[in-house]
Amino acid sequence: MKIVRSQQNAVSMPVGDFITMTSLHSTGLSTGVVTYTAPVAAGPGTQQITRTTQWRCQLDFYGQTAARHALTFATLIRSELGTDVFRRAGNVICPLYCSEPHQTTMINGEQQYEPRWTLDIVAQIHPVVSAPLAFFDSVTLKTTITESLDGHSNQ
Repeated sequence: MKIVRSQQNAVSMPVGDFITMTSLHSTGLSTGVVTYTAPVAAGPGTQQITRTTQWRCQLDFYGQTAARHALTFATLIRSELGTDVFRRAGNVICPLYCSEPHQTTMINGEQQYEPRWTLDIVAQIHPVVSAPLAFFDSVTLKTTITESLDGHSNQ
């Protein structure tokens, strides 16, 4: 079954049975955790900032088998098999829960009813932002003594 990202301009709907994904929102659950990739010697490196995030995505199942596929997905995503599939695929998404499938039949451009069933999945993700960071291996400090208005030395 074909899975496509929804809300794309100038793209027609696929023919037959398919699923669309619509990202609804992301909610940060933690502050950023920073790790570093330092060069062998002083110079440019990177920092990676990761934040645990809850992600909600709407899935729309289209076609004659939409109801069956939506129910199958909702059943499997709540099982050990469902979470294991994501774990084996790199563990970048951990499903938390999903809503019950419900009928959201649509009327197409030809004024015909198209079978559609919809559900939301909520998952935990860990997006990573990489940013450049300069690293150094030595520091030279220079102190300066200045005199304050009251005549005392400040260091």
